[in-house]
Amino acid sequence: MTSKISAPSGVGKAATSGFLWLVVQSLASRGIGFFSQLILARLLLPEDFGAIGLALTVTSIANSLIGFGIDEVLLQRQKTMTLWEPLAFWMCVGVSLIGMVGMIAVAPFAAHWYHSPSLVGLIIAIAISTPLRALGTVSAVKIRAEMDFRFLAGCNTFEIVTLQLLTIILAALGVGAYAFAIPYSVVAILRTAWLWKRAAPFTRGRYRKIQARYLLGNSTLILLSRTCVEFINQGDYIVLGLIASKMMVGYYFFAFRFAAQPVRMLAGNVSNVVFPALVQFRNEPARQTDAVIRACRLLGYLVMPFCFLQAGLAKPGLHLLFGERWMPAVPYVIILSIGLPFDALSWITGSLLSARREFRRSCRYQFIALPLFYIMVGIGGYWDGVMGVALAVAAYYFTWPPITSYLILIGSGTSFLTVAEFYFLPMFFACIAIGLGMGFAQISLFHGNDFAECMVIGLVTCIIYPALLAVFRPDMFKEIVNRFGGKLRKRRQAANAGV
Repeated sequence: MTSKISAPSGVGKAATSGFLWLVVQSLASRGIGFFSQLILARLLLPEDFGAIGLALTVTSIANSLIGFGIDEVLLQRQKTMTLWEPLAFWMCVGVSLIGMVGMIAVAPFAAHWYHSPSLVGLIIAIAISTPLRALGTVSAVKIRAEMDFRFLAGCNTFEIVTLQLLTIILAALGVGAYAFAIPYSVVAILRTAWLWKRAAPFTRGRYRKIQARYLLGNSTLILLSRTCVEFINQGDYIVLGLIASKMMVGYYFFAFRFAAQPVRMLAGNVSNVVFPALVQFRNEPARQTDAVIRACRLLGYLVMPFCFLQAGLAKPGLHLLFGERWMPAVPYVIILSIGLPFDALSWITGSLLSARREFRRSCRYQFIALPLFYIMVGIGGYWDGVMGVALAVAAYYFTWPPITSYLILIGSGTSFLTVAEFYFLPMFFACIAIGLGMGFAQISLFHGNDFAECMVIGLVTCIIYPALLAVFRPDMFKEIVNRFGGKLRKRRQAANAGV
C-alpha cells in the first residue's frame, strides 16, 4: 500500500484534506454536544453535574496514564513502527491497568475529601473504561501516521454520538450522575473494535531492551507533561470541591463544558492534523515553523469568533432554552468563553515541541504552569468563591498559554507582532462584530425577546466579522474561503461526476 505521507507534497494535501474532514467533524460534534447539553440540562439537576465534575478530578488525571506518552513517541518512529508496536501495545495496557486499580483505590479517599459518598461508584464506573480504551491506542497511532483523517473523523463522530446518546438515555431512565459515567466503558469497547478492524494493534515480533528504555525515557517526560496538564484541567474543580456546594460546582461544570466545546473541538482536531505533518518535516525546521504559523493564524481567526459569539448569546440563549433554571451559570459561561480561546493556539505550538522531541522543554513549561494555575485559582476562590475561580481561570488562559506560544516560536525567528496577531486581531474583530450585534439586540423592537436577541446577535456577527476580515485581512479571508469553499466545491464536483 502506498503511504499517504511519502512525499512533502503528499503531506500538504493530506493535511489540508484532513483538516477539512476534522473541521466538518468538529462542527457536527459541536452541534451534537450542544443539543445533548440542552437535553441533559433538562433531565438532570445541577447536583448531578457537580457530582460528575468532582469524580472527573480523579479519573481524568489517572486517564492521562492511558497512553503513557507512548502514542507521541511511537508516531515519530513511522518508518520502523512495526518493530515498536508489540512493546508499545503491552506497555499501554499494563499502565492503564495500573491506572484503573489506582482510581479504584483512591475513590474512597476522594469521596471523603469532597464529602460526597456517591463519588465512589462514579469513579469505579469510569475507571473500568481505562484499559478498554487503552487497547486502541496503538491502532489509532497507526491510522494517524497514515494521515487517514477521514476515518478518524468518522470514528470520532461515532464515539461522540454514541456517548451522548447513551448518556441521554440513561439520564431519562433516572440514574442521575451515573448517566455520564456508565457510557464510557461501552463506547471504549465499540471504539477499540472499530480501530482494530481498520488497523491491527500490532504484528508479532520481538523487541530489545533498548527499545523499552527509549520508550520509557521519552514517554516518561510526556507523561509528566500530560499529568501536569490534567492537574491544571481539573484544578478549578478540585478547589471548588473544597469551597463550594455540589450545586454550585454543577453550575460551573455546566458552564465550562458549554464554553470549552469550540476550543477542544477546533484546537484538538487541528493539532491532530498538524502533528503528523510536523513529524515529517523534522529535518526542515523552517517548514515546521511556517506550518505552525499558518495553522495558528487560521485557528485564531476561527476560534475567537466562535467563543466570543457564545459569550454574547449566553444570557438570552440559556434563558430561552431553560428559563431561570440555569441562569446562575450564565456569568461563568461568559467569562470562560472569553478566556478559553487563548489556550487554543498553545495546542499547536505544543505539537511543534513534540515533533522536535523537545520533551524536556515542554516539561519545564508545565512545571511552571502547574503552581501558577493553582496559585491564581486559589486566590480567586478565596477572594470571591466560584466567581473568583472563573475569573482566575480566564486570566490564566489569557496570559500563560500566549506566553508559552511566544517563547516556543521566538526561537524559530518569529516576531512578537506575528504571535500577537494570532490572538489580538481576531479578538478585536470578534469584539466589534459581537458588540454591534449585542447593541442592535438592545433596540426596543428586539429587547426582552430572547429568540429575537439571539437571532440579531448571530446575524450581525456573521455579517460583520467576515466583512472586517475581507477589508482588513483580505489574505486571511481568501484563505478561509479557499480552504473550505474550494475543497467542498471539489468534493461536490467529484460526487456529481461520479453520478
